[in-house]
Amino acid sequence: MRNTLRAASCDLSFKIAGLAGRRPAAIAAAQCVFGQKQLVFCVTNGRSGSKTLARLLDCLQQVQSQHEPAPSFHLIMRWAQNNAVLAENFWLYQKLPAIAECHKPIYLETSHLFAKGFIEPLLELGGRPKIIFLNRDLRATAMSMLMLNDIPGRTRRALKWYLSPSDALCAGLQPGQAETFSDYQLCYWHALEMQARQNHYSDLAARHGLTTVAADVSGLNSMAGIEAICAALAIGITAEDDARLRKLVGIRENTREQEKTAALVYTGDHDAEEEELRSSIIEVNTGARRRAGIDRYISTAWRGL
Repeated sequence: MRNTLRAASCDLSFKIAGLAGRRPAAIAAAQCVFGQKQLVFCVTNGRSGSKTLARLLDCLQQVQSQHEPAPSFHLIMRWAQNNAVLAENFWLYQKLPAIAECHKPIYLETSHLFAKGFIEPLLELGGRPKIIFLNRDLRATAMSMLMLNDIPGRTRRALKWYLSPSDALCAGLQPGQAETFSDYQLCYWHALEMQARQNHYSDLAARHGLTTVAADVSGLNSMAGIEAICAALAIGITAEDDARLRKLVGIRENTREQEKTAALVYTGDHDAEEEELRSSIIEVNTGARRRAGIDRYISTAWRGL
């Protein structure tokens, strides 16, 4: 309920700002940010090394690298999926002003929420970010989500931080079908959806002439992997940067081992469950997705978000 009220409050405040005539100044300020800073964001599933990547790249003198800083995308992600205006206003009135306060020329954020309703609105505003496509083995990703009880569309934390099957942009399911799948299958569905979104946004980035780099989480364990990412992003590494990086490369972040529970022991058949899920994927009619309104807030409040 608290998150729903917070999101509805944000939506209302954005509308009031527009009525008060603040939008032209906000758009002008956004253009200043685009002109003065290089923005870099990450398209990834989550549970894929994004916090480790943020910590490593924060070693670089010219980069301000953060994982999920405030104002966080998760505040409105659930509703931004079907409301591009809400996402655009979040950029204008909250996210970009916060980025403007950063004093380094490169702003890098590795939040996996960026690809969950926020890319197209940023492009519409004129933003041209560089994008890191960070990958991890699908099964390993899904198992990490399962062990943390982050079940898409089912658990409260997953509603805040992850997509639900109804949010599908690429890997659609028949209405009501998600209810018949196991917890593991829903986690695997999320990994498939994000893999498909990476392909989708890679094509979109190419059409907009954006710089992109594909990286695997395993590459974060070596200097060669980090150097390759920086080279693709045209980010220089000084001798001081190199010394700091070498102290941190190979150290994992955000493992959340203490949160994983022995009660969530997987006893199914990975291959069989994954094949059943894959065979159920259908094409998504994105035009049929409705705009978020007050009923959307009420429905998520009812589910305890």
